[in-house]
Amino acid sequence: MKRKLFAEHSLFPNMNLSNYTYYLVRQIPAGRVSTYGAVAKALGNKRYARAVGKYMNKNPDADTMPCFKIVKSDGSLGGFGLGINDKIRRLKKDGIEVRDGKIINFKCVFFDDFKTEYPLKKNKL
Repeated sequence: MKRKLFAEHSLFPNMNLSNYTYYLVRQIPAGRVSTYGAVAKALGNKRYARAVGKYMNKNPDADTMPCFKIVKSDGSLGGFGLGINDKIRRLKKDGIEVRDGKIINFKCVFFDDFKTEYPLKKNKL
């Protein structure tokens, strides 16, 4: 059923929703972060923010898929499977400043310019 989420003319005909989510997150440039909601919106349905969180938590390799760049809509850090201190370390290494559990200058480093086909919108899920 997951493969039906993508139209036959899609550039991603064999990609399931979790892999498409990872495709979106990999677009976030160095020194930038995004939110669960922004990724869900890029999927085509802002109500999928919790699903985005679950996909981030199930990320098979935090070294190749930058799930640490996904934060809450108010700039607070949210969770991280390897622990919040590791998320902070990764964010700082990426040039993101964190203080008291929040991204400093969140609006300046926020990214939502995803290249997407909005798969959930196309399929009205």
